[in-house]
Amino acid sequence: MSSTTLSQCLKTQKAQFLRDGGQRWTVVMGNEAGGRRIQISRFLLLSVTTNRPRYYRKFHRAVALLPMPRADFTLRAENIRALALAGVTPPFGELLCPEDLPVDKKWTDFALVDHNVLDTRYSSPTARVVAIIDHHEDEGKHRDTASPRIIESCGSCASLVTRLIMSSTTKKGHTQIPPELAALLLSAIVIDTHGLRKGGKAVDADRVAAAWLLPQVEQVQSISPEIHPTDVWTDTPERISENPMVHLLANELDSEKRAVSHLSTRDLLRRDYKEYTFEHPVGSIQVGLATVPLSLSTFFKSGSTSVVTATTGWMAERHLSVLGVLTTYRSKKDKGRREQLWIVNEKVGDTERQGLAYALFHGLKADKTLKLKRVGFDRYGFGTSGNDGMNEDDEHESDDAADGDEVDSIAVEDSPFDKPFVARVYKQKNTHATRKQVAPALKQILEG
Repeated sequence: MSSTTLSQCLKTQKAQFLRDGGQRWTVVMGNEAGGRRIQISRFLLLSVTTNRPRYYRKFHRAVALLPMPRADFTLRAENIRALALAGVTPPFGELLCPEDLPVDKKWTDFALVDHNVLDTRYSSPTARVVAIIDHHEDEGKHRDTASPRIIESCGSCASLVTRLIMSSTTKKGHTQIPPELAALLLSAIVIDTHGLRKGGKAVDADRVAAAWLLPQVEQVQSISPEIHPTDVWTDTPERISENPMVHLLANELDSEKRAVSHLSTRDLLRRDYKEYTFEHPVGSIQVGLATVPLSLSTFFKSGSTSVVTATTGWMAERHLSVLGVLTTYRSKKDKGRREQLWIVNEKVGDTERQGLAYALFHGLKADKTLKLKRVGFDRYGFGTSGNDGMNEDDEHESDDAADGDEVDSIAVEDSPFDKPFVARVYKQKNTHATRKQVAPALKQILEG
């Protein structure tokens, strides 16, 4: 790597993998939703690091597979920027995507990053998960084959990847990684933890990893060419959230992340999306969770029926019984805000799903982690109240339905979703709860 760029290394790897048809290769994969975030660095590291610590000896023939089509890269502008820092630019031909895979798949070994269960699309009697690095809830799979098997809660999975590298040593001391790869890892940590803000998602593992990576990205001048003092390139884990370089990188990536005004409703739903299969008394159901970096008032565009049509269209396309739209945005007072929109299709194909909506909404109301408060669709331009939309500074507490049974007094008729769809919207009072907390809660509600 010292004499070749990351782009050149990836190009060579991809060519060799395709030449071999994947035989005797390990495919390193991120999760479905994470692949559309700055997730690339988390598993590229496994397949391009030059110093081969003990954990990586099995990966001497490894390649990173991005779990989305190359055309979908544009859905995440922050991905484009982070890759550019590492010298990987459009048309991204050096990256391996699903459309590049040979029809006859000859590989059997997988390394999972940012999730801990192999996707059913790649399951087979010979498939074997040989490594897991993840920060989601442990689903207890692949215990007999995965080594390392690191599953630990933290703000960014990139921090766990970084810590694994930090723990490895060479004859010359601690392992070093190329600056461009360090920039990708640092970008992932910064965007996942919202700039390592105090009181936010970041934990000690994230801060330690970021502090170790920071000096290694000094050569990547495109991050911030206007800053030259050397002291900004080093910092302690305790002070890393206040570092000016981290601030600049966080602001730039967050700005790119929230630049979504050009995206259609369908693209907004699929840009950060994950799907689940749950077993419920009505049968197996498909559930989708889409994280959208907008308030619901912006998402709905003041009562636009086209948004409703596109949303139910996405459910039909994915054969979903339930869709959750999880919004995350910052108010005009720069406070973090979250909302949830839930839509239940009570008839998928010829199958009736009666009782599913009741079970879901009752469970959401009772969940003590999410702390949801139901609100009406009239806030978003629907119904007859004439409300032009929700105040994003949350200066509408007096209008909210009171806690307790009164939430059910909100008129069903204000929903813009017609039968067989049943929908409800909620303000999420626990603004720290993300999809990582929503998915297990949903599993508990639907499966018990």
